[in-house]
Amino acid sequence: MTIRFPLAALFAVVAALCPAAAVRADATAEAIRTVAAKVQPSLVIVSFYVERDDGSKVDGRILGEVVGPKNLVLVTGLVISDRVPINQYHDFKVIVPAKDNLQTYDAEYLGKDDTAQVAFLRIKDSAAPELPALQFDRAATLEMGDPVIGFITLGESDGYRIMTTLGRVNGILDTPFRLYIAGNLGNQGGPVVSLDGKIVGIIGVHVLNRGTNAKPNRQATEVIWPAERFIERIAHPPEGGQEVKRPWLGISSIQPLTKELAEQFKLGDRRGVVIGQVIDESPAAKAGLKPEDIILALDGKDLTGTEGQLVDEFQNRLKELKVDQTIALDLSRDGKPLTIKVTLTAQPKTAAQAKRFKNRQFGLTARELVLGDTVVRELPNNEKGVIVDFVEQGSWAEDGGLAAGDIVKKIQDRDVDNLDLFQKIFEEETARKPKELVFFVLRGKKDTKLLRLEPRWDTLPEAKSDKKPAAPDK
Repeated sequence: MTIRFPLAALFAVVAALCPAAAVRADATAEAIRTVAAKVQPSLVIVSFYVERDDGSKVDGRILGEVVGPKNLVLVTGLVISDRVPINQYHDFKVIVPAKDNLQTYDAEYLGKDDTAQVAFLRIKDSAAPELPALQFDRAATLEMGDPVIGFITLGESDGYRIMTTLGRVNGILDTPFRLYIAGNLGNQGGPVVSLDGKIVGIIGVHVLNRGTNAKPNRQATEVIWPAERFIERIAHPPEGGQEVKRPWLGISSIQPLTKELAEQFKLGDRRGVVIGQVIDESPAAKAGLKPEDIILALDGKDLTGTEGQLVDEFQNRLKELKVDQTIALDLSRDGKPLTIKVTLTAQPKTAAQAKRFKNRQFGLTARELVLGDTVVRELPNNEKGVIVDFVEQGSWAEDGGLAAGDIVKKIQDRDVDNLDLFQKIFEEETARKPKELVFFVLRGKKDTKLLRLEPRWDTLPEAKSDKKPAAPDK
């Protein structure tokens, strides 16, 4: 049977429904306008350029926000690479979008905190007005489905206009700390605001394992990084362009405790990670940790999660600790329980912090070896030599077979122990303009090679190289 409604009745139903829908839509729109009016005066564009090893430049433009007095500006720390020395970042500026014109001010880079995923600058131009600082709500929490507002910026041709985006919390992670997933919400480092105006965090990145325990598939995923993760750093920002020191334990090649191993050592349902390598002279080595030790708890708190989450869980919990902090690790060693106390130290020098020597005529950059180089190749901590950091395409170094990652052990049969000696020997030997320059290198873990670089002295002007190894700016 077909039921027919009079046309007038249908119009009455539609008329009755539309006002409520309009009210709901208007309420959301009004909330977005209110949030935009509150936040946009604090949003800025940070510009800079990075000088590559071959001398070319890469421009950067990122969204930032004023978060403290004297125009303290926060941006995502992910834009400052761990592989690039900070002295290759140049010409930091803060651009303040305006309706009629753009105001650009010189800025000073202060430093970054990788654990908090934030970096800081300060406008140093005395002509700049004091911009309003955003106030993050440390106690604010979100629930599944909550609407949130993010921000994106258009390009220079559009005056770097700031646009809003509306999204929802699609997922919540509680370990090792609370995170919210809300994909494609806005620019990394930009603020995230709830509809009631609470500034709850910034857009960050978290690595998730989207594969299986046997075949991990780790992917960087956009998340809402809660304010509690970085709010203390706003109160105490870094200075002098330095990284905030991270705690270091000194173990590597960590594997999750499998169900089979747990059964073998009668650990029941306990979760844990298995140490693969203990780095010589590290805090772990000094405390007596050994390969194949199974870490079950940190400061009395058991490791939790699925097999595929355990390594990340342990590493993330370590990141939450502080340099010089003493922690207790509950272990299983050869099936017996054991507790060892370890005092964490600062992370050793990274590749980005290493001194470098460049020679544009040969088209190569060498840097000092750091602990990370020796660990990944399973070499002694005191390994001698320097590492080739960059080889320019079509250069004399490339023509001679030199490759990035090679560890130079000798030049012209003269031992190269460190970067200072490498520069001294290199400049002495090239001053003679020999027909060939012989490099003895270690490639990979064990492969040694004798490489003959044949300079074309008559085709290029005199070499221009650093007078002394270049250290990152302080």
